Amino acid sequence: MLGVTGACATREPPRIVDTSCLTFRAISYAELAAGEMDDPGNVADSKPTVKEIEAHNAKWDAICG
Repeated sequence: MLGVTGACATREPPRIVDTSCLTFRAISYAELAAGEMDDPGNVADSKPTVKEIEAHNAKWDAICG
């Protein structure tokens, strides 16, 4: 009699973690509150900077998240 084997079972491949995930992290940023236009203390990041940070963070999430 033949034994039942798991030869047809689909196994999940091992997850490979990029070593850069140990060094780098997502970047935080500061935006003005809704409706605010003035930033006299220059504490908020510009819209182009926020856009670049969000793009970086999306890539970090895809690789490391």
